[in-house]
Amino acid sequence: MSEQFTVREIDGHENLAALVTVLDRIWGTSPGKTMLDLAMLIALRSGGHYTAAAFVDDEIVGGCIGFHVEPLGDALHSHIAGVIPQYASMGIGRALKGHQREWCLARGIREVRWTFDPLVSRNAHFNLRSLGATPVKYHANYYGEMTDGVNQGDESDRLLVAWPLQGAGRLPEPPEAADAAPLLAKAADGRPVIDTGALDADVVAVQTPADIERMRLENPAAARTWRLALREALPEVVENWESLGFDSAHRYIFRRRN
Repeated sequence: MSEQFTVREIDGHENLAALVTVLDRIWGTSPGKTMLDLAMLIALRSGGHYTAAAFVDDEIVGGCIGFHVEPLGDALHSHIAGVIPQYASMGIGRALKGHQREWCLARGIREVRWTFDPLVSRNAHFNLRSLGATPVKYHANYYGEMTDGVNQGDESDRLLVAWPLQGAGRLPEPPEAADAAPLLAKAADGRPVIDTGALDADVVAVQTPADIERMRLENPAAARTWRLALREALPEVVENWESLGFDSAHRYIFRRRN
């Protein structure tokens, strides 16, 4: 496999159809289902919205799609981004976000927003630590029932984040994480435990499983328990506390606002 890749905007029916196929492959959609309708993608591209793909040896192996949202001219919503798993270690995901950042800045857009499943710790680490995005709002079952191979059988809770493009960069380990009171922690038997008394502290930690995707396959009931616990613990601190990021122990860290 070549280690070289490029990221660029794409247009035309053939390239856009290839990107739809790649996204469906990444998410494991069933025959007749799709993550994004091709006609809708063609319309978005024609309307001047963001559509880019990553290529290895002229083959599309990932992509990112976003569209303008209010306030128009200031913000882009990044709807979907993904890379075929066998290419995921090449840094393509970060390159796609870097391309998107430059595309936005060239048009005067100062912020990109997107949602992700807050139980997936590797995505939380990438979004909050590597990119420096900030949690804005927790949405319970945001998309309703989803039937793709990644989300099927679980509720589609999502965390909306905002990525300021000017000055954005990798963030250090949250400095106060070691002293954070555990609002949501993992018990010795692996169960999630909520302690609302932690809300009396100045800094709190909200635990996530190290690998929720494996847990969903091996123990769906445990994964469901974590979904409900995170849904109970996270919204209050996302909306009313200051985010300090995501630490190496798979925890969201928040500090009380003054």
